[in-house]
Amino acid sequence: MKKWLWSMLVVLVMMVAPGVEVRAEDYAKPEIIPAGEVVGDSGYVWRSGDPETLVHIQTGEEYTLPIRVSAAYNMYAIGDGRFMLKGWPEWVMWDIRTNVATTFPIEAGSENRLVSTNVTTGMMLWADDEKYIITSTSGDILGSLTKGSDPVYSLLDDGNVLAFADGQVTKRTVTGEVLETISSYSGQVRWARHMKEANQWFVIKSDDSEHMFIFDLATKRWIEKDAPNVSNLTWKDGTYYFMTREMYTTFYVSYNVSTNEWKEAPIDDADIRQHGPWYVFGMKKTEVYTPESLWKAPWQLNVNVPKTTNRYEVGRPYDVNGTATLVDGTALPIPATELTARLAYQDDPFVWEQGKLTLQTNESYDMIFKWNDFERRLDLWASNYVPLTLDPPTGVLGPISGKTTPNTPVFVSVTKNLYQSNSSDSLLHYQSATVQSDESGRYTWQPARWFTPGSRVTVKIGSGSGVYADPIELQTVKESDDTSSNGISVLTKTVTSGVTLKTTPNAAVDVLIRSGKYYEISNEQADEDGLISIKEFNTMPVDIGTKVYFKLKEAPASAFRLTTVDTRVEPPVFTWTRTPLMYDKSINVTSSTDQAYRIYRNGTHVSTTRVMPYTFETPLKEGDVILVTRSSGDATYELTKTVRAFTPTLSVTDTLMTKTQATLSIKKTSTAAVRFYVNDKLVSAKRLSTTRYTVPAKPGDRVRVKASVGSKSRDVSIQLPKTSLSTLSINDEKSLWVGYMIPNSTVTLKNGSKVLATAKASSTGRVTLRFTRQPVNATLSLTSQSGTFRHVQTVKVTTGPAPTLATTIPSSASKTLKATSNVAYGTLTLTRGSTVLAKKTVTSTSTTLSFTPQKKGTKLTLRLVTPKGRSVTKTIYVR
Repeated sequence: MKKWLWSMLVVLVMMVAPGVEVRAEDYAKPEIIPAGEVVGDSGYVWRSGDPETLVHIQTGEEYTLPIRVSAAYNMYAIGDGRFMLKGWPEWVMWDIRTNVATTFPIEAGSENRLVSTNVTTGMMLWADDEKYIITSTSGDILGSLTKGSDPVYSLLDDGNVLAFADGQVTKRTVTGEVLETISSYSGQVRWARHMKEANQWFVIKSDDSEHMFIFDLATKRWIEKDAPNVSNLTWKDGTYYFMTREMYTTFYVSYNVSTNEWKEAPIDDADIRQHGPWYVFGMKKTEVYTPESLWKAPWQLNVNVPKTTNRYEVGRPYDVNGTATLVDGTALPIPATELTARLAYQDDPFVWEQGKLTLQTNESYDMIFKWNDFERRLDLWASNYVPLTLDPPTGVLGPISGKTTPNTPVFVSVTKNLYQSNSSDSLLHYQSATVQSDESGRYTWQPARWFTPGSRVTVKIGSGSGVYADPIELQTVKESDDTSSNGISVLTKTVTSGVTLKTTPNAAVDVLIRSGKYYEISNEQADEDGLISIKEFNTMPVDIGTKVYFKLKEAPASAFRLTTVDTRVEPPVFTWTRTPLMYDKSINVTSSTDQAYRIYRNGTHVSTTRVMPYTFETPLKEGDVILVTRSSGDATYELTKTVRAFTPTLSVTDTLMTKTQATLSIKKTSTAAVRFYVNDKLVSAKRLSTTRYTVPAKPGDRVRVKASVGSKSRDVSIQLPKTSLSTLSINDEKSLWVGYMIPNSTVTLKNGSKVLATAKASSTGRVTLRFTRQPVNATLSLTSQSGTFRHVQTVKVTTGPAPTLATTIPSSASKTLKATSNVAYGTLTLTRGSTVLAKKTVTSTSTTLSFTPQKKGTKLTLRLVTPKGRSVTKTIYVR
């Protein structure tokens, strides 16, 4: 078996030009596999015939199928060398290693199919028109699921089923019981493919072919990318590879989900298809590329034969340049020695030598150039070349001139404008002559009459019969649309005002007026103000469509300029005051004349009015077409605008945080719709006012606000500071409070408008407040502010608790005792009778007192007194 066709290729080292070469490592070579259809990821290809066979891709070993399957899609690889074969009327499980085939207890109807297999759990998912069935690989039916509203199921490694149905992603048992709702989605899932190594599902939705949807089970999130009409998708080493079709262009794409790296290349002329885990070009199913190597696969041959004239010259060698375009867009030069050339049909002689092509007769050559398996066809015309040029004709007068070889006959003709149908017009008559070039090669011909702008001027070598087959130069005389100054300006061009020209005083002006098939030539003289008024000539009046050509008499013919009478009266002047935008209710135009406006919305007439601005009954929508017209004589003048959306303004001015939610104050365009996302998941927000919204967000979450006006939108993201936000609790005994607020914030404690304490929180949010003791039922407010982030708490001062006291019992040798209490403030005193042995201020719930040792049996009194005079006493005896 021939395994490696491309392994026989040698490194391409022939030079195209100094310093340029094609190297074998610059492009990828295909791997050669046996002919046939690749069966999933089984490592085998299926071949039709009698008998049908499986061929091992690596070893070439062949195995005969025990039944006929007729098509590759009737065969499924389920792992460990086992295959499910769909025959008629039964399914057969075949172990290729033992050649044992057993009937599988699933009906092989036309609509019955194997959806997926999970080797880990030994489960198989089947589907028919009405239900899904789950079996073991031994044929036991484990459960069934109804299709309902067209759900999509897939097998999980834990023995359960993942379902996409009714807008929810759920985990279910094999009998359909919902165990867990994992996520949600919009639209309807039509198909889902499990990418097992990624633990992701590639999803196709019925109502959205413009995006690719990926559901990641580990993170329970949806990944959405702009990728129209995804096809030929495969996964390898953390990257998706596939084709997309955007408008008229196909792209080859790789997408790494974890890094969000997106790479694409246009492959519009290449037919790339998926073939098992590989890609192939067209129907070449034995030459396969891995998804990674396809980037460097050649897919197009381009050949160029540069020339300096319109046709190729007989007998002159031309260099042939070839390049191979890779899928990633790289263009690799091809050495001329690697190209071959032949004729497609005819037998005209040519010479191909070392990348140079010489055409030897005056003919058209249909050439085919080839490199490896690629071909490029070029149509080349060769002739006995005689150089010929034509000076660009201008205006409405000759002469016509150019250059060729010395003393050569040149046939010159002027043909009427093809869009003029009246052959009696003397301006449109065909004119021609054969003139001889002089010793320098220049030729000149002056037509007998003016010729119509738009007429075609043609020159060729030879006589009027055109016996020579040399190149023909063809140019078109334009309608003198040159707007550069020729010393004359146009003031009016209406029927009522006529054509008024302005130039220097008393200047002589050549004028031609043309209307239909009639024309007149006149020599006019400007008055003392430099004005010339043309309302009619001897035989014709000035009317709509009349063309007037004019130039200063002393100027050359090329200085003629053109104006056309296009209306009966001077046109009205009116313009938009502002482009209509989405949500506008009115439009406004300004005008210098008082005339009625006709207003149309999406082609429907809505009003005729003289008053501006005009207000519509309903606000304008994006895409509405607004047309305003005014009429003047025979002409109608229009202003048209398509209503567009505008990017809204959006900013977050304040964020009030709690442990479970954030209230955002935003500033936005009033008409903009607003949505909120927490950690990139759309959430429902409670609207408090037009500018304040509460969303379920915890400290540390990322909140994104999106304001939209039609197709335009603006996003603002904020990262909530991460903190624990301690709960404020103060009684009438406390003068110190320690807790956690917004990191690096300014923390203020107030009683009404009176500031009790202010402190700066640390980078972790820890803050200590010291203040005077407050009376019971006083209302205190705590504010933590850092930039636009705030946290606010309000509490009432409570009555301090009655203190409790516990202590260790000292011995006669003890010098200390440890007292514990439920409060962390007050004064602790140890006495023997009226003698004070120790006294200490309490700063925590555990306090140690030091004293001189006392005799055994001595009665000691331990007393704790709070700042508000609440006390507790405990009597102890030295042991």
